[in-house]
Amino acid sequence: MSLDAALQTFFVEAQEHLESMESVLLQMDEGECDSEMLNNIFRSAHTIKGSAGIFGLNHIVEFTHVVENILDRARENEITIEAKLIDVLFKCRDHIQALVKCTPEEALSDIQLKDTGTELHALLAPWAAEDLNTVHEKETLPNIENQNQPVTLDKNKYWHISLRLSKDCLQNGMDPLSFIKFLSTIGEIKHIKTLADNFPDLASFNPELLYFAYEISLQSEASLETIENTFMFVQDGSDINILPPETELGRYIELIEQLPEDNQRLGEILIDCGALTANSLQQALNQQSSDITNQFDEKPKLGEVLSENNTVSKEVISAALDKQSKNPNKTIDNTSTNKQIRVDSDRLDLLINLIGELVINQQRIDILANKTTNTPLIEAVGDFEGFTEQIRDAALSLRMVPIGGIFQRFKRVVRDTAQELNKEIELVIEGADTELDRLMVEKLGDPLTHIVRNAMDHGIEAVDQRIEAGKSAQGQLKLSAYHEAGHIVIAISDNGRGIDKERVRAKAIDKGIIHEDNVLTDNELYQLIFHPGFSTAEAVTSISGRGVGMDVVKRNVESLQGSIEIDSASGKGSTFKIRLPLTLAIIDGFHVESKGTHFIIPQATIIECIDLVAHVDIEGRHCINLRGDMIPYLAMNEIFNLAESQPSTALTDDKAQQRAELVIVQFGGNIAGIAVDKLNGEIQTVVKPLGPIFKPLKGIGGSSLLGSGEIAFILDIPQLIELAIGSEIQINSNQESQR
Repeated sequence: MSLDAALQTFFVEAQEHLESMESVLLQMDEGECDSEMLNNIFRSAHTIKGSAGIFGLNHIVEFTHVVENILDRARENEITIEAKLIDVLFKCRDHIQALVKCTPEEALSDIQLKDTGTELHALLAPWAAEDLNTVHEKETLPNIENQNQPVTLDKNKYWHISLRLSKDCLQNGMDPLSFIKFLSTIGEIKHIKTLADNFPDLASFNPELLYFAYEISLQSEASLETIENTFMFVQDGSDINILPPETELGRYIELIEQLPEDNQRLGEILIDCGALTANSLQQALNQQSSDITNQFDEKPKLGEVLSENNTVSKEVISAALDKQSKNPNKTIDNTSTNKQIRVDSDRLDLLINLIGELVINQQRIDILANKTTNTPLIEAVGDFEGFTEQIRDAALSLRMVPIGGIFQRFKRVVRDTAQELNKEIELVIEGADTELDRLMVEKLGDPLTHIVRNAMDHGIEAVDQRIEAGKSAQGQLKLSAYHEAGHIVIAISDNGRGIDKERVRAKAIDKGIIHEDNVLTDNELYQLIFHPGFSTAEAVTSISGRGVGMDVVKRNVESLQGSIEIDSASGKGSTFKIRLPLTLAIIDGFHVESKGTHFIIPQATIIECIDLVAHVDIEGRHCINLRGDMIPYLAMNEIFNLAESQPSTALTDDKAQQRAELVIVQFGGNIAGIAVDKLNGEIQTVVKPLGPIFKPLKGIGGSSLLGSGEIAFILDIPQLIELAIGSEIQINSNQESQR
């Protein structure tokens, strides 16, 4: 692993630990606090500090060290986690995040950042056991001048760490002394032995390679996980063995047998650790040598010799040998296998793109195969299509993540905003396990933040207002996610005052958005709040009131091929529903044509297909009576002004030629029809983004390449349904005014 890659891993893992810290603090803020939670938050702070120390990021180490000490005191029941401390720890967590994002040079030059750190240290002082003026003193390396001198140690009371780092450790920017330095911060290094057995002659010496091995005795109260994390960035290609205090003697013997150096030399190290006496080790080695009767005899294991000499109990040796035989390739610490791996998102995106090309080529092969009469070939292509679908679904599932991750972030947003507004607000989360494409989750952060903050500011009343209205003092904000008709719905609900329709209407008239004679439905009135610059707030606050944000919400949702609906009841609250496709990469579509132009309709939105010729327009409008329901529809050739690419002879009526087939589509609670000339059937579609020139074009959400090599446009169904319904409402309004 290169230094840059290791640093990137540090940044990613530091962010994960910061999110974990925030999650635990939020639980504490709600009144929960137990030893496991304290251990978790301490471990997060400690790991960030330790990893930062490995890379020389002292600006992180120095600040986090103080936070770590406070948390350690809480673990030892020396202090109590109280509301004031939680508030400060929240600020400390945010400051650590800011430090992680900057370089040491930026941290030194940023006066505001330094002042914030100093201020937070002062706020932590009441809970600290030491003078915080000394926390920035640099820690020194342990004295290793006499590292090769034997040290008398109490038997088995120290950690023993055996390091055989990879030869390219130095080339990757890793200094072994940095690990030793960090170990000295979590305990006291009692002994270091440097082994130079692999050091080459000067002719073959390469100063960029590491030839030394290290044996270390450490006195520390740290956990195995903490010590293991010291070496997390050098595990590849390294042989690292960690023996905890009170380890059975057989494990030390097993270590001697496993390591490549001479047993006699390793035995001396074992003596330094206090696991064996010099006398017992010498007797064991003598016995081992005398038991070899000729050059073909197998060399007896040291553990077996020690057992025969009663130096170590047979039970200990038996257990050690048994474990060694069952796990011949495992290190002494024998950590559990991690079934999860971290994959760079760019690599995953590349895989999805390649599978998209595979889907397109599969369609091409299918077209070519169907032009032949070779039955076995057609059957093989059919099987290939099935495998392609499985590969597609498996790859797309890799990019699906639970939406609960982004929901959890709003616990902090709700807490801080409620404090700022002096309101009592409870956040309820439902459907956190619902999965959505990672790319869509990343783009949902800003829209959800705007809606949540507006609901807290405009929707949920102040405590006294809620009590006066006969409500509970605490308001409720609910985030939920669920599947519906092939889409995912994200709902943001509150039990506040609801949207004042008359106030919205008056504001829209005042701003010239609508005319005072316009007759609008409730849904149309609610949609006005997404107009740029629209706000009903009486005063501008740090949260809202400037008329920006909600228009961005709608644009962002529409860019994800989604729609947003609003439902509100006066005095009861409001609900914002965001409907989105499950993925934007590869979708199941329905291929249609109009005037020789190809279109793809997302299959999840289709209800049915009917023959439009068999139905009559109502009063000359683009609206039909379908089993008692009035269904408005759009003709593709009219919407996109399509010219006839070639004359059609299938129908004689000119009007019927324009609208031969009707695809009934639904998105949310709205239904409309799309009139086309030809239905070509189901197809897997690879979604490609449109160029900037197509951005203003309504009703088109992307493009795709067909197996024939032709371009197909992917229809934006929410926009088309909105356009169809809007046109019908406008016709009704005009007819009413004429009467």
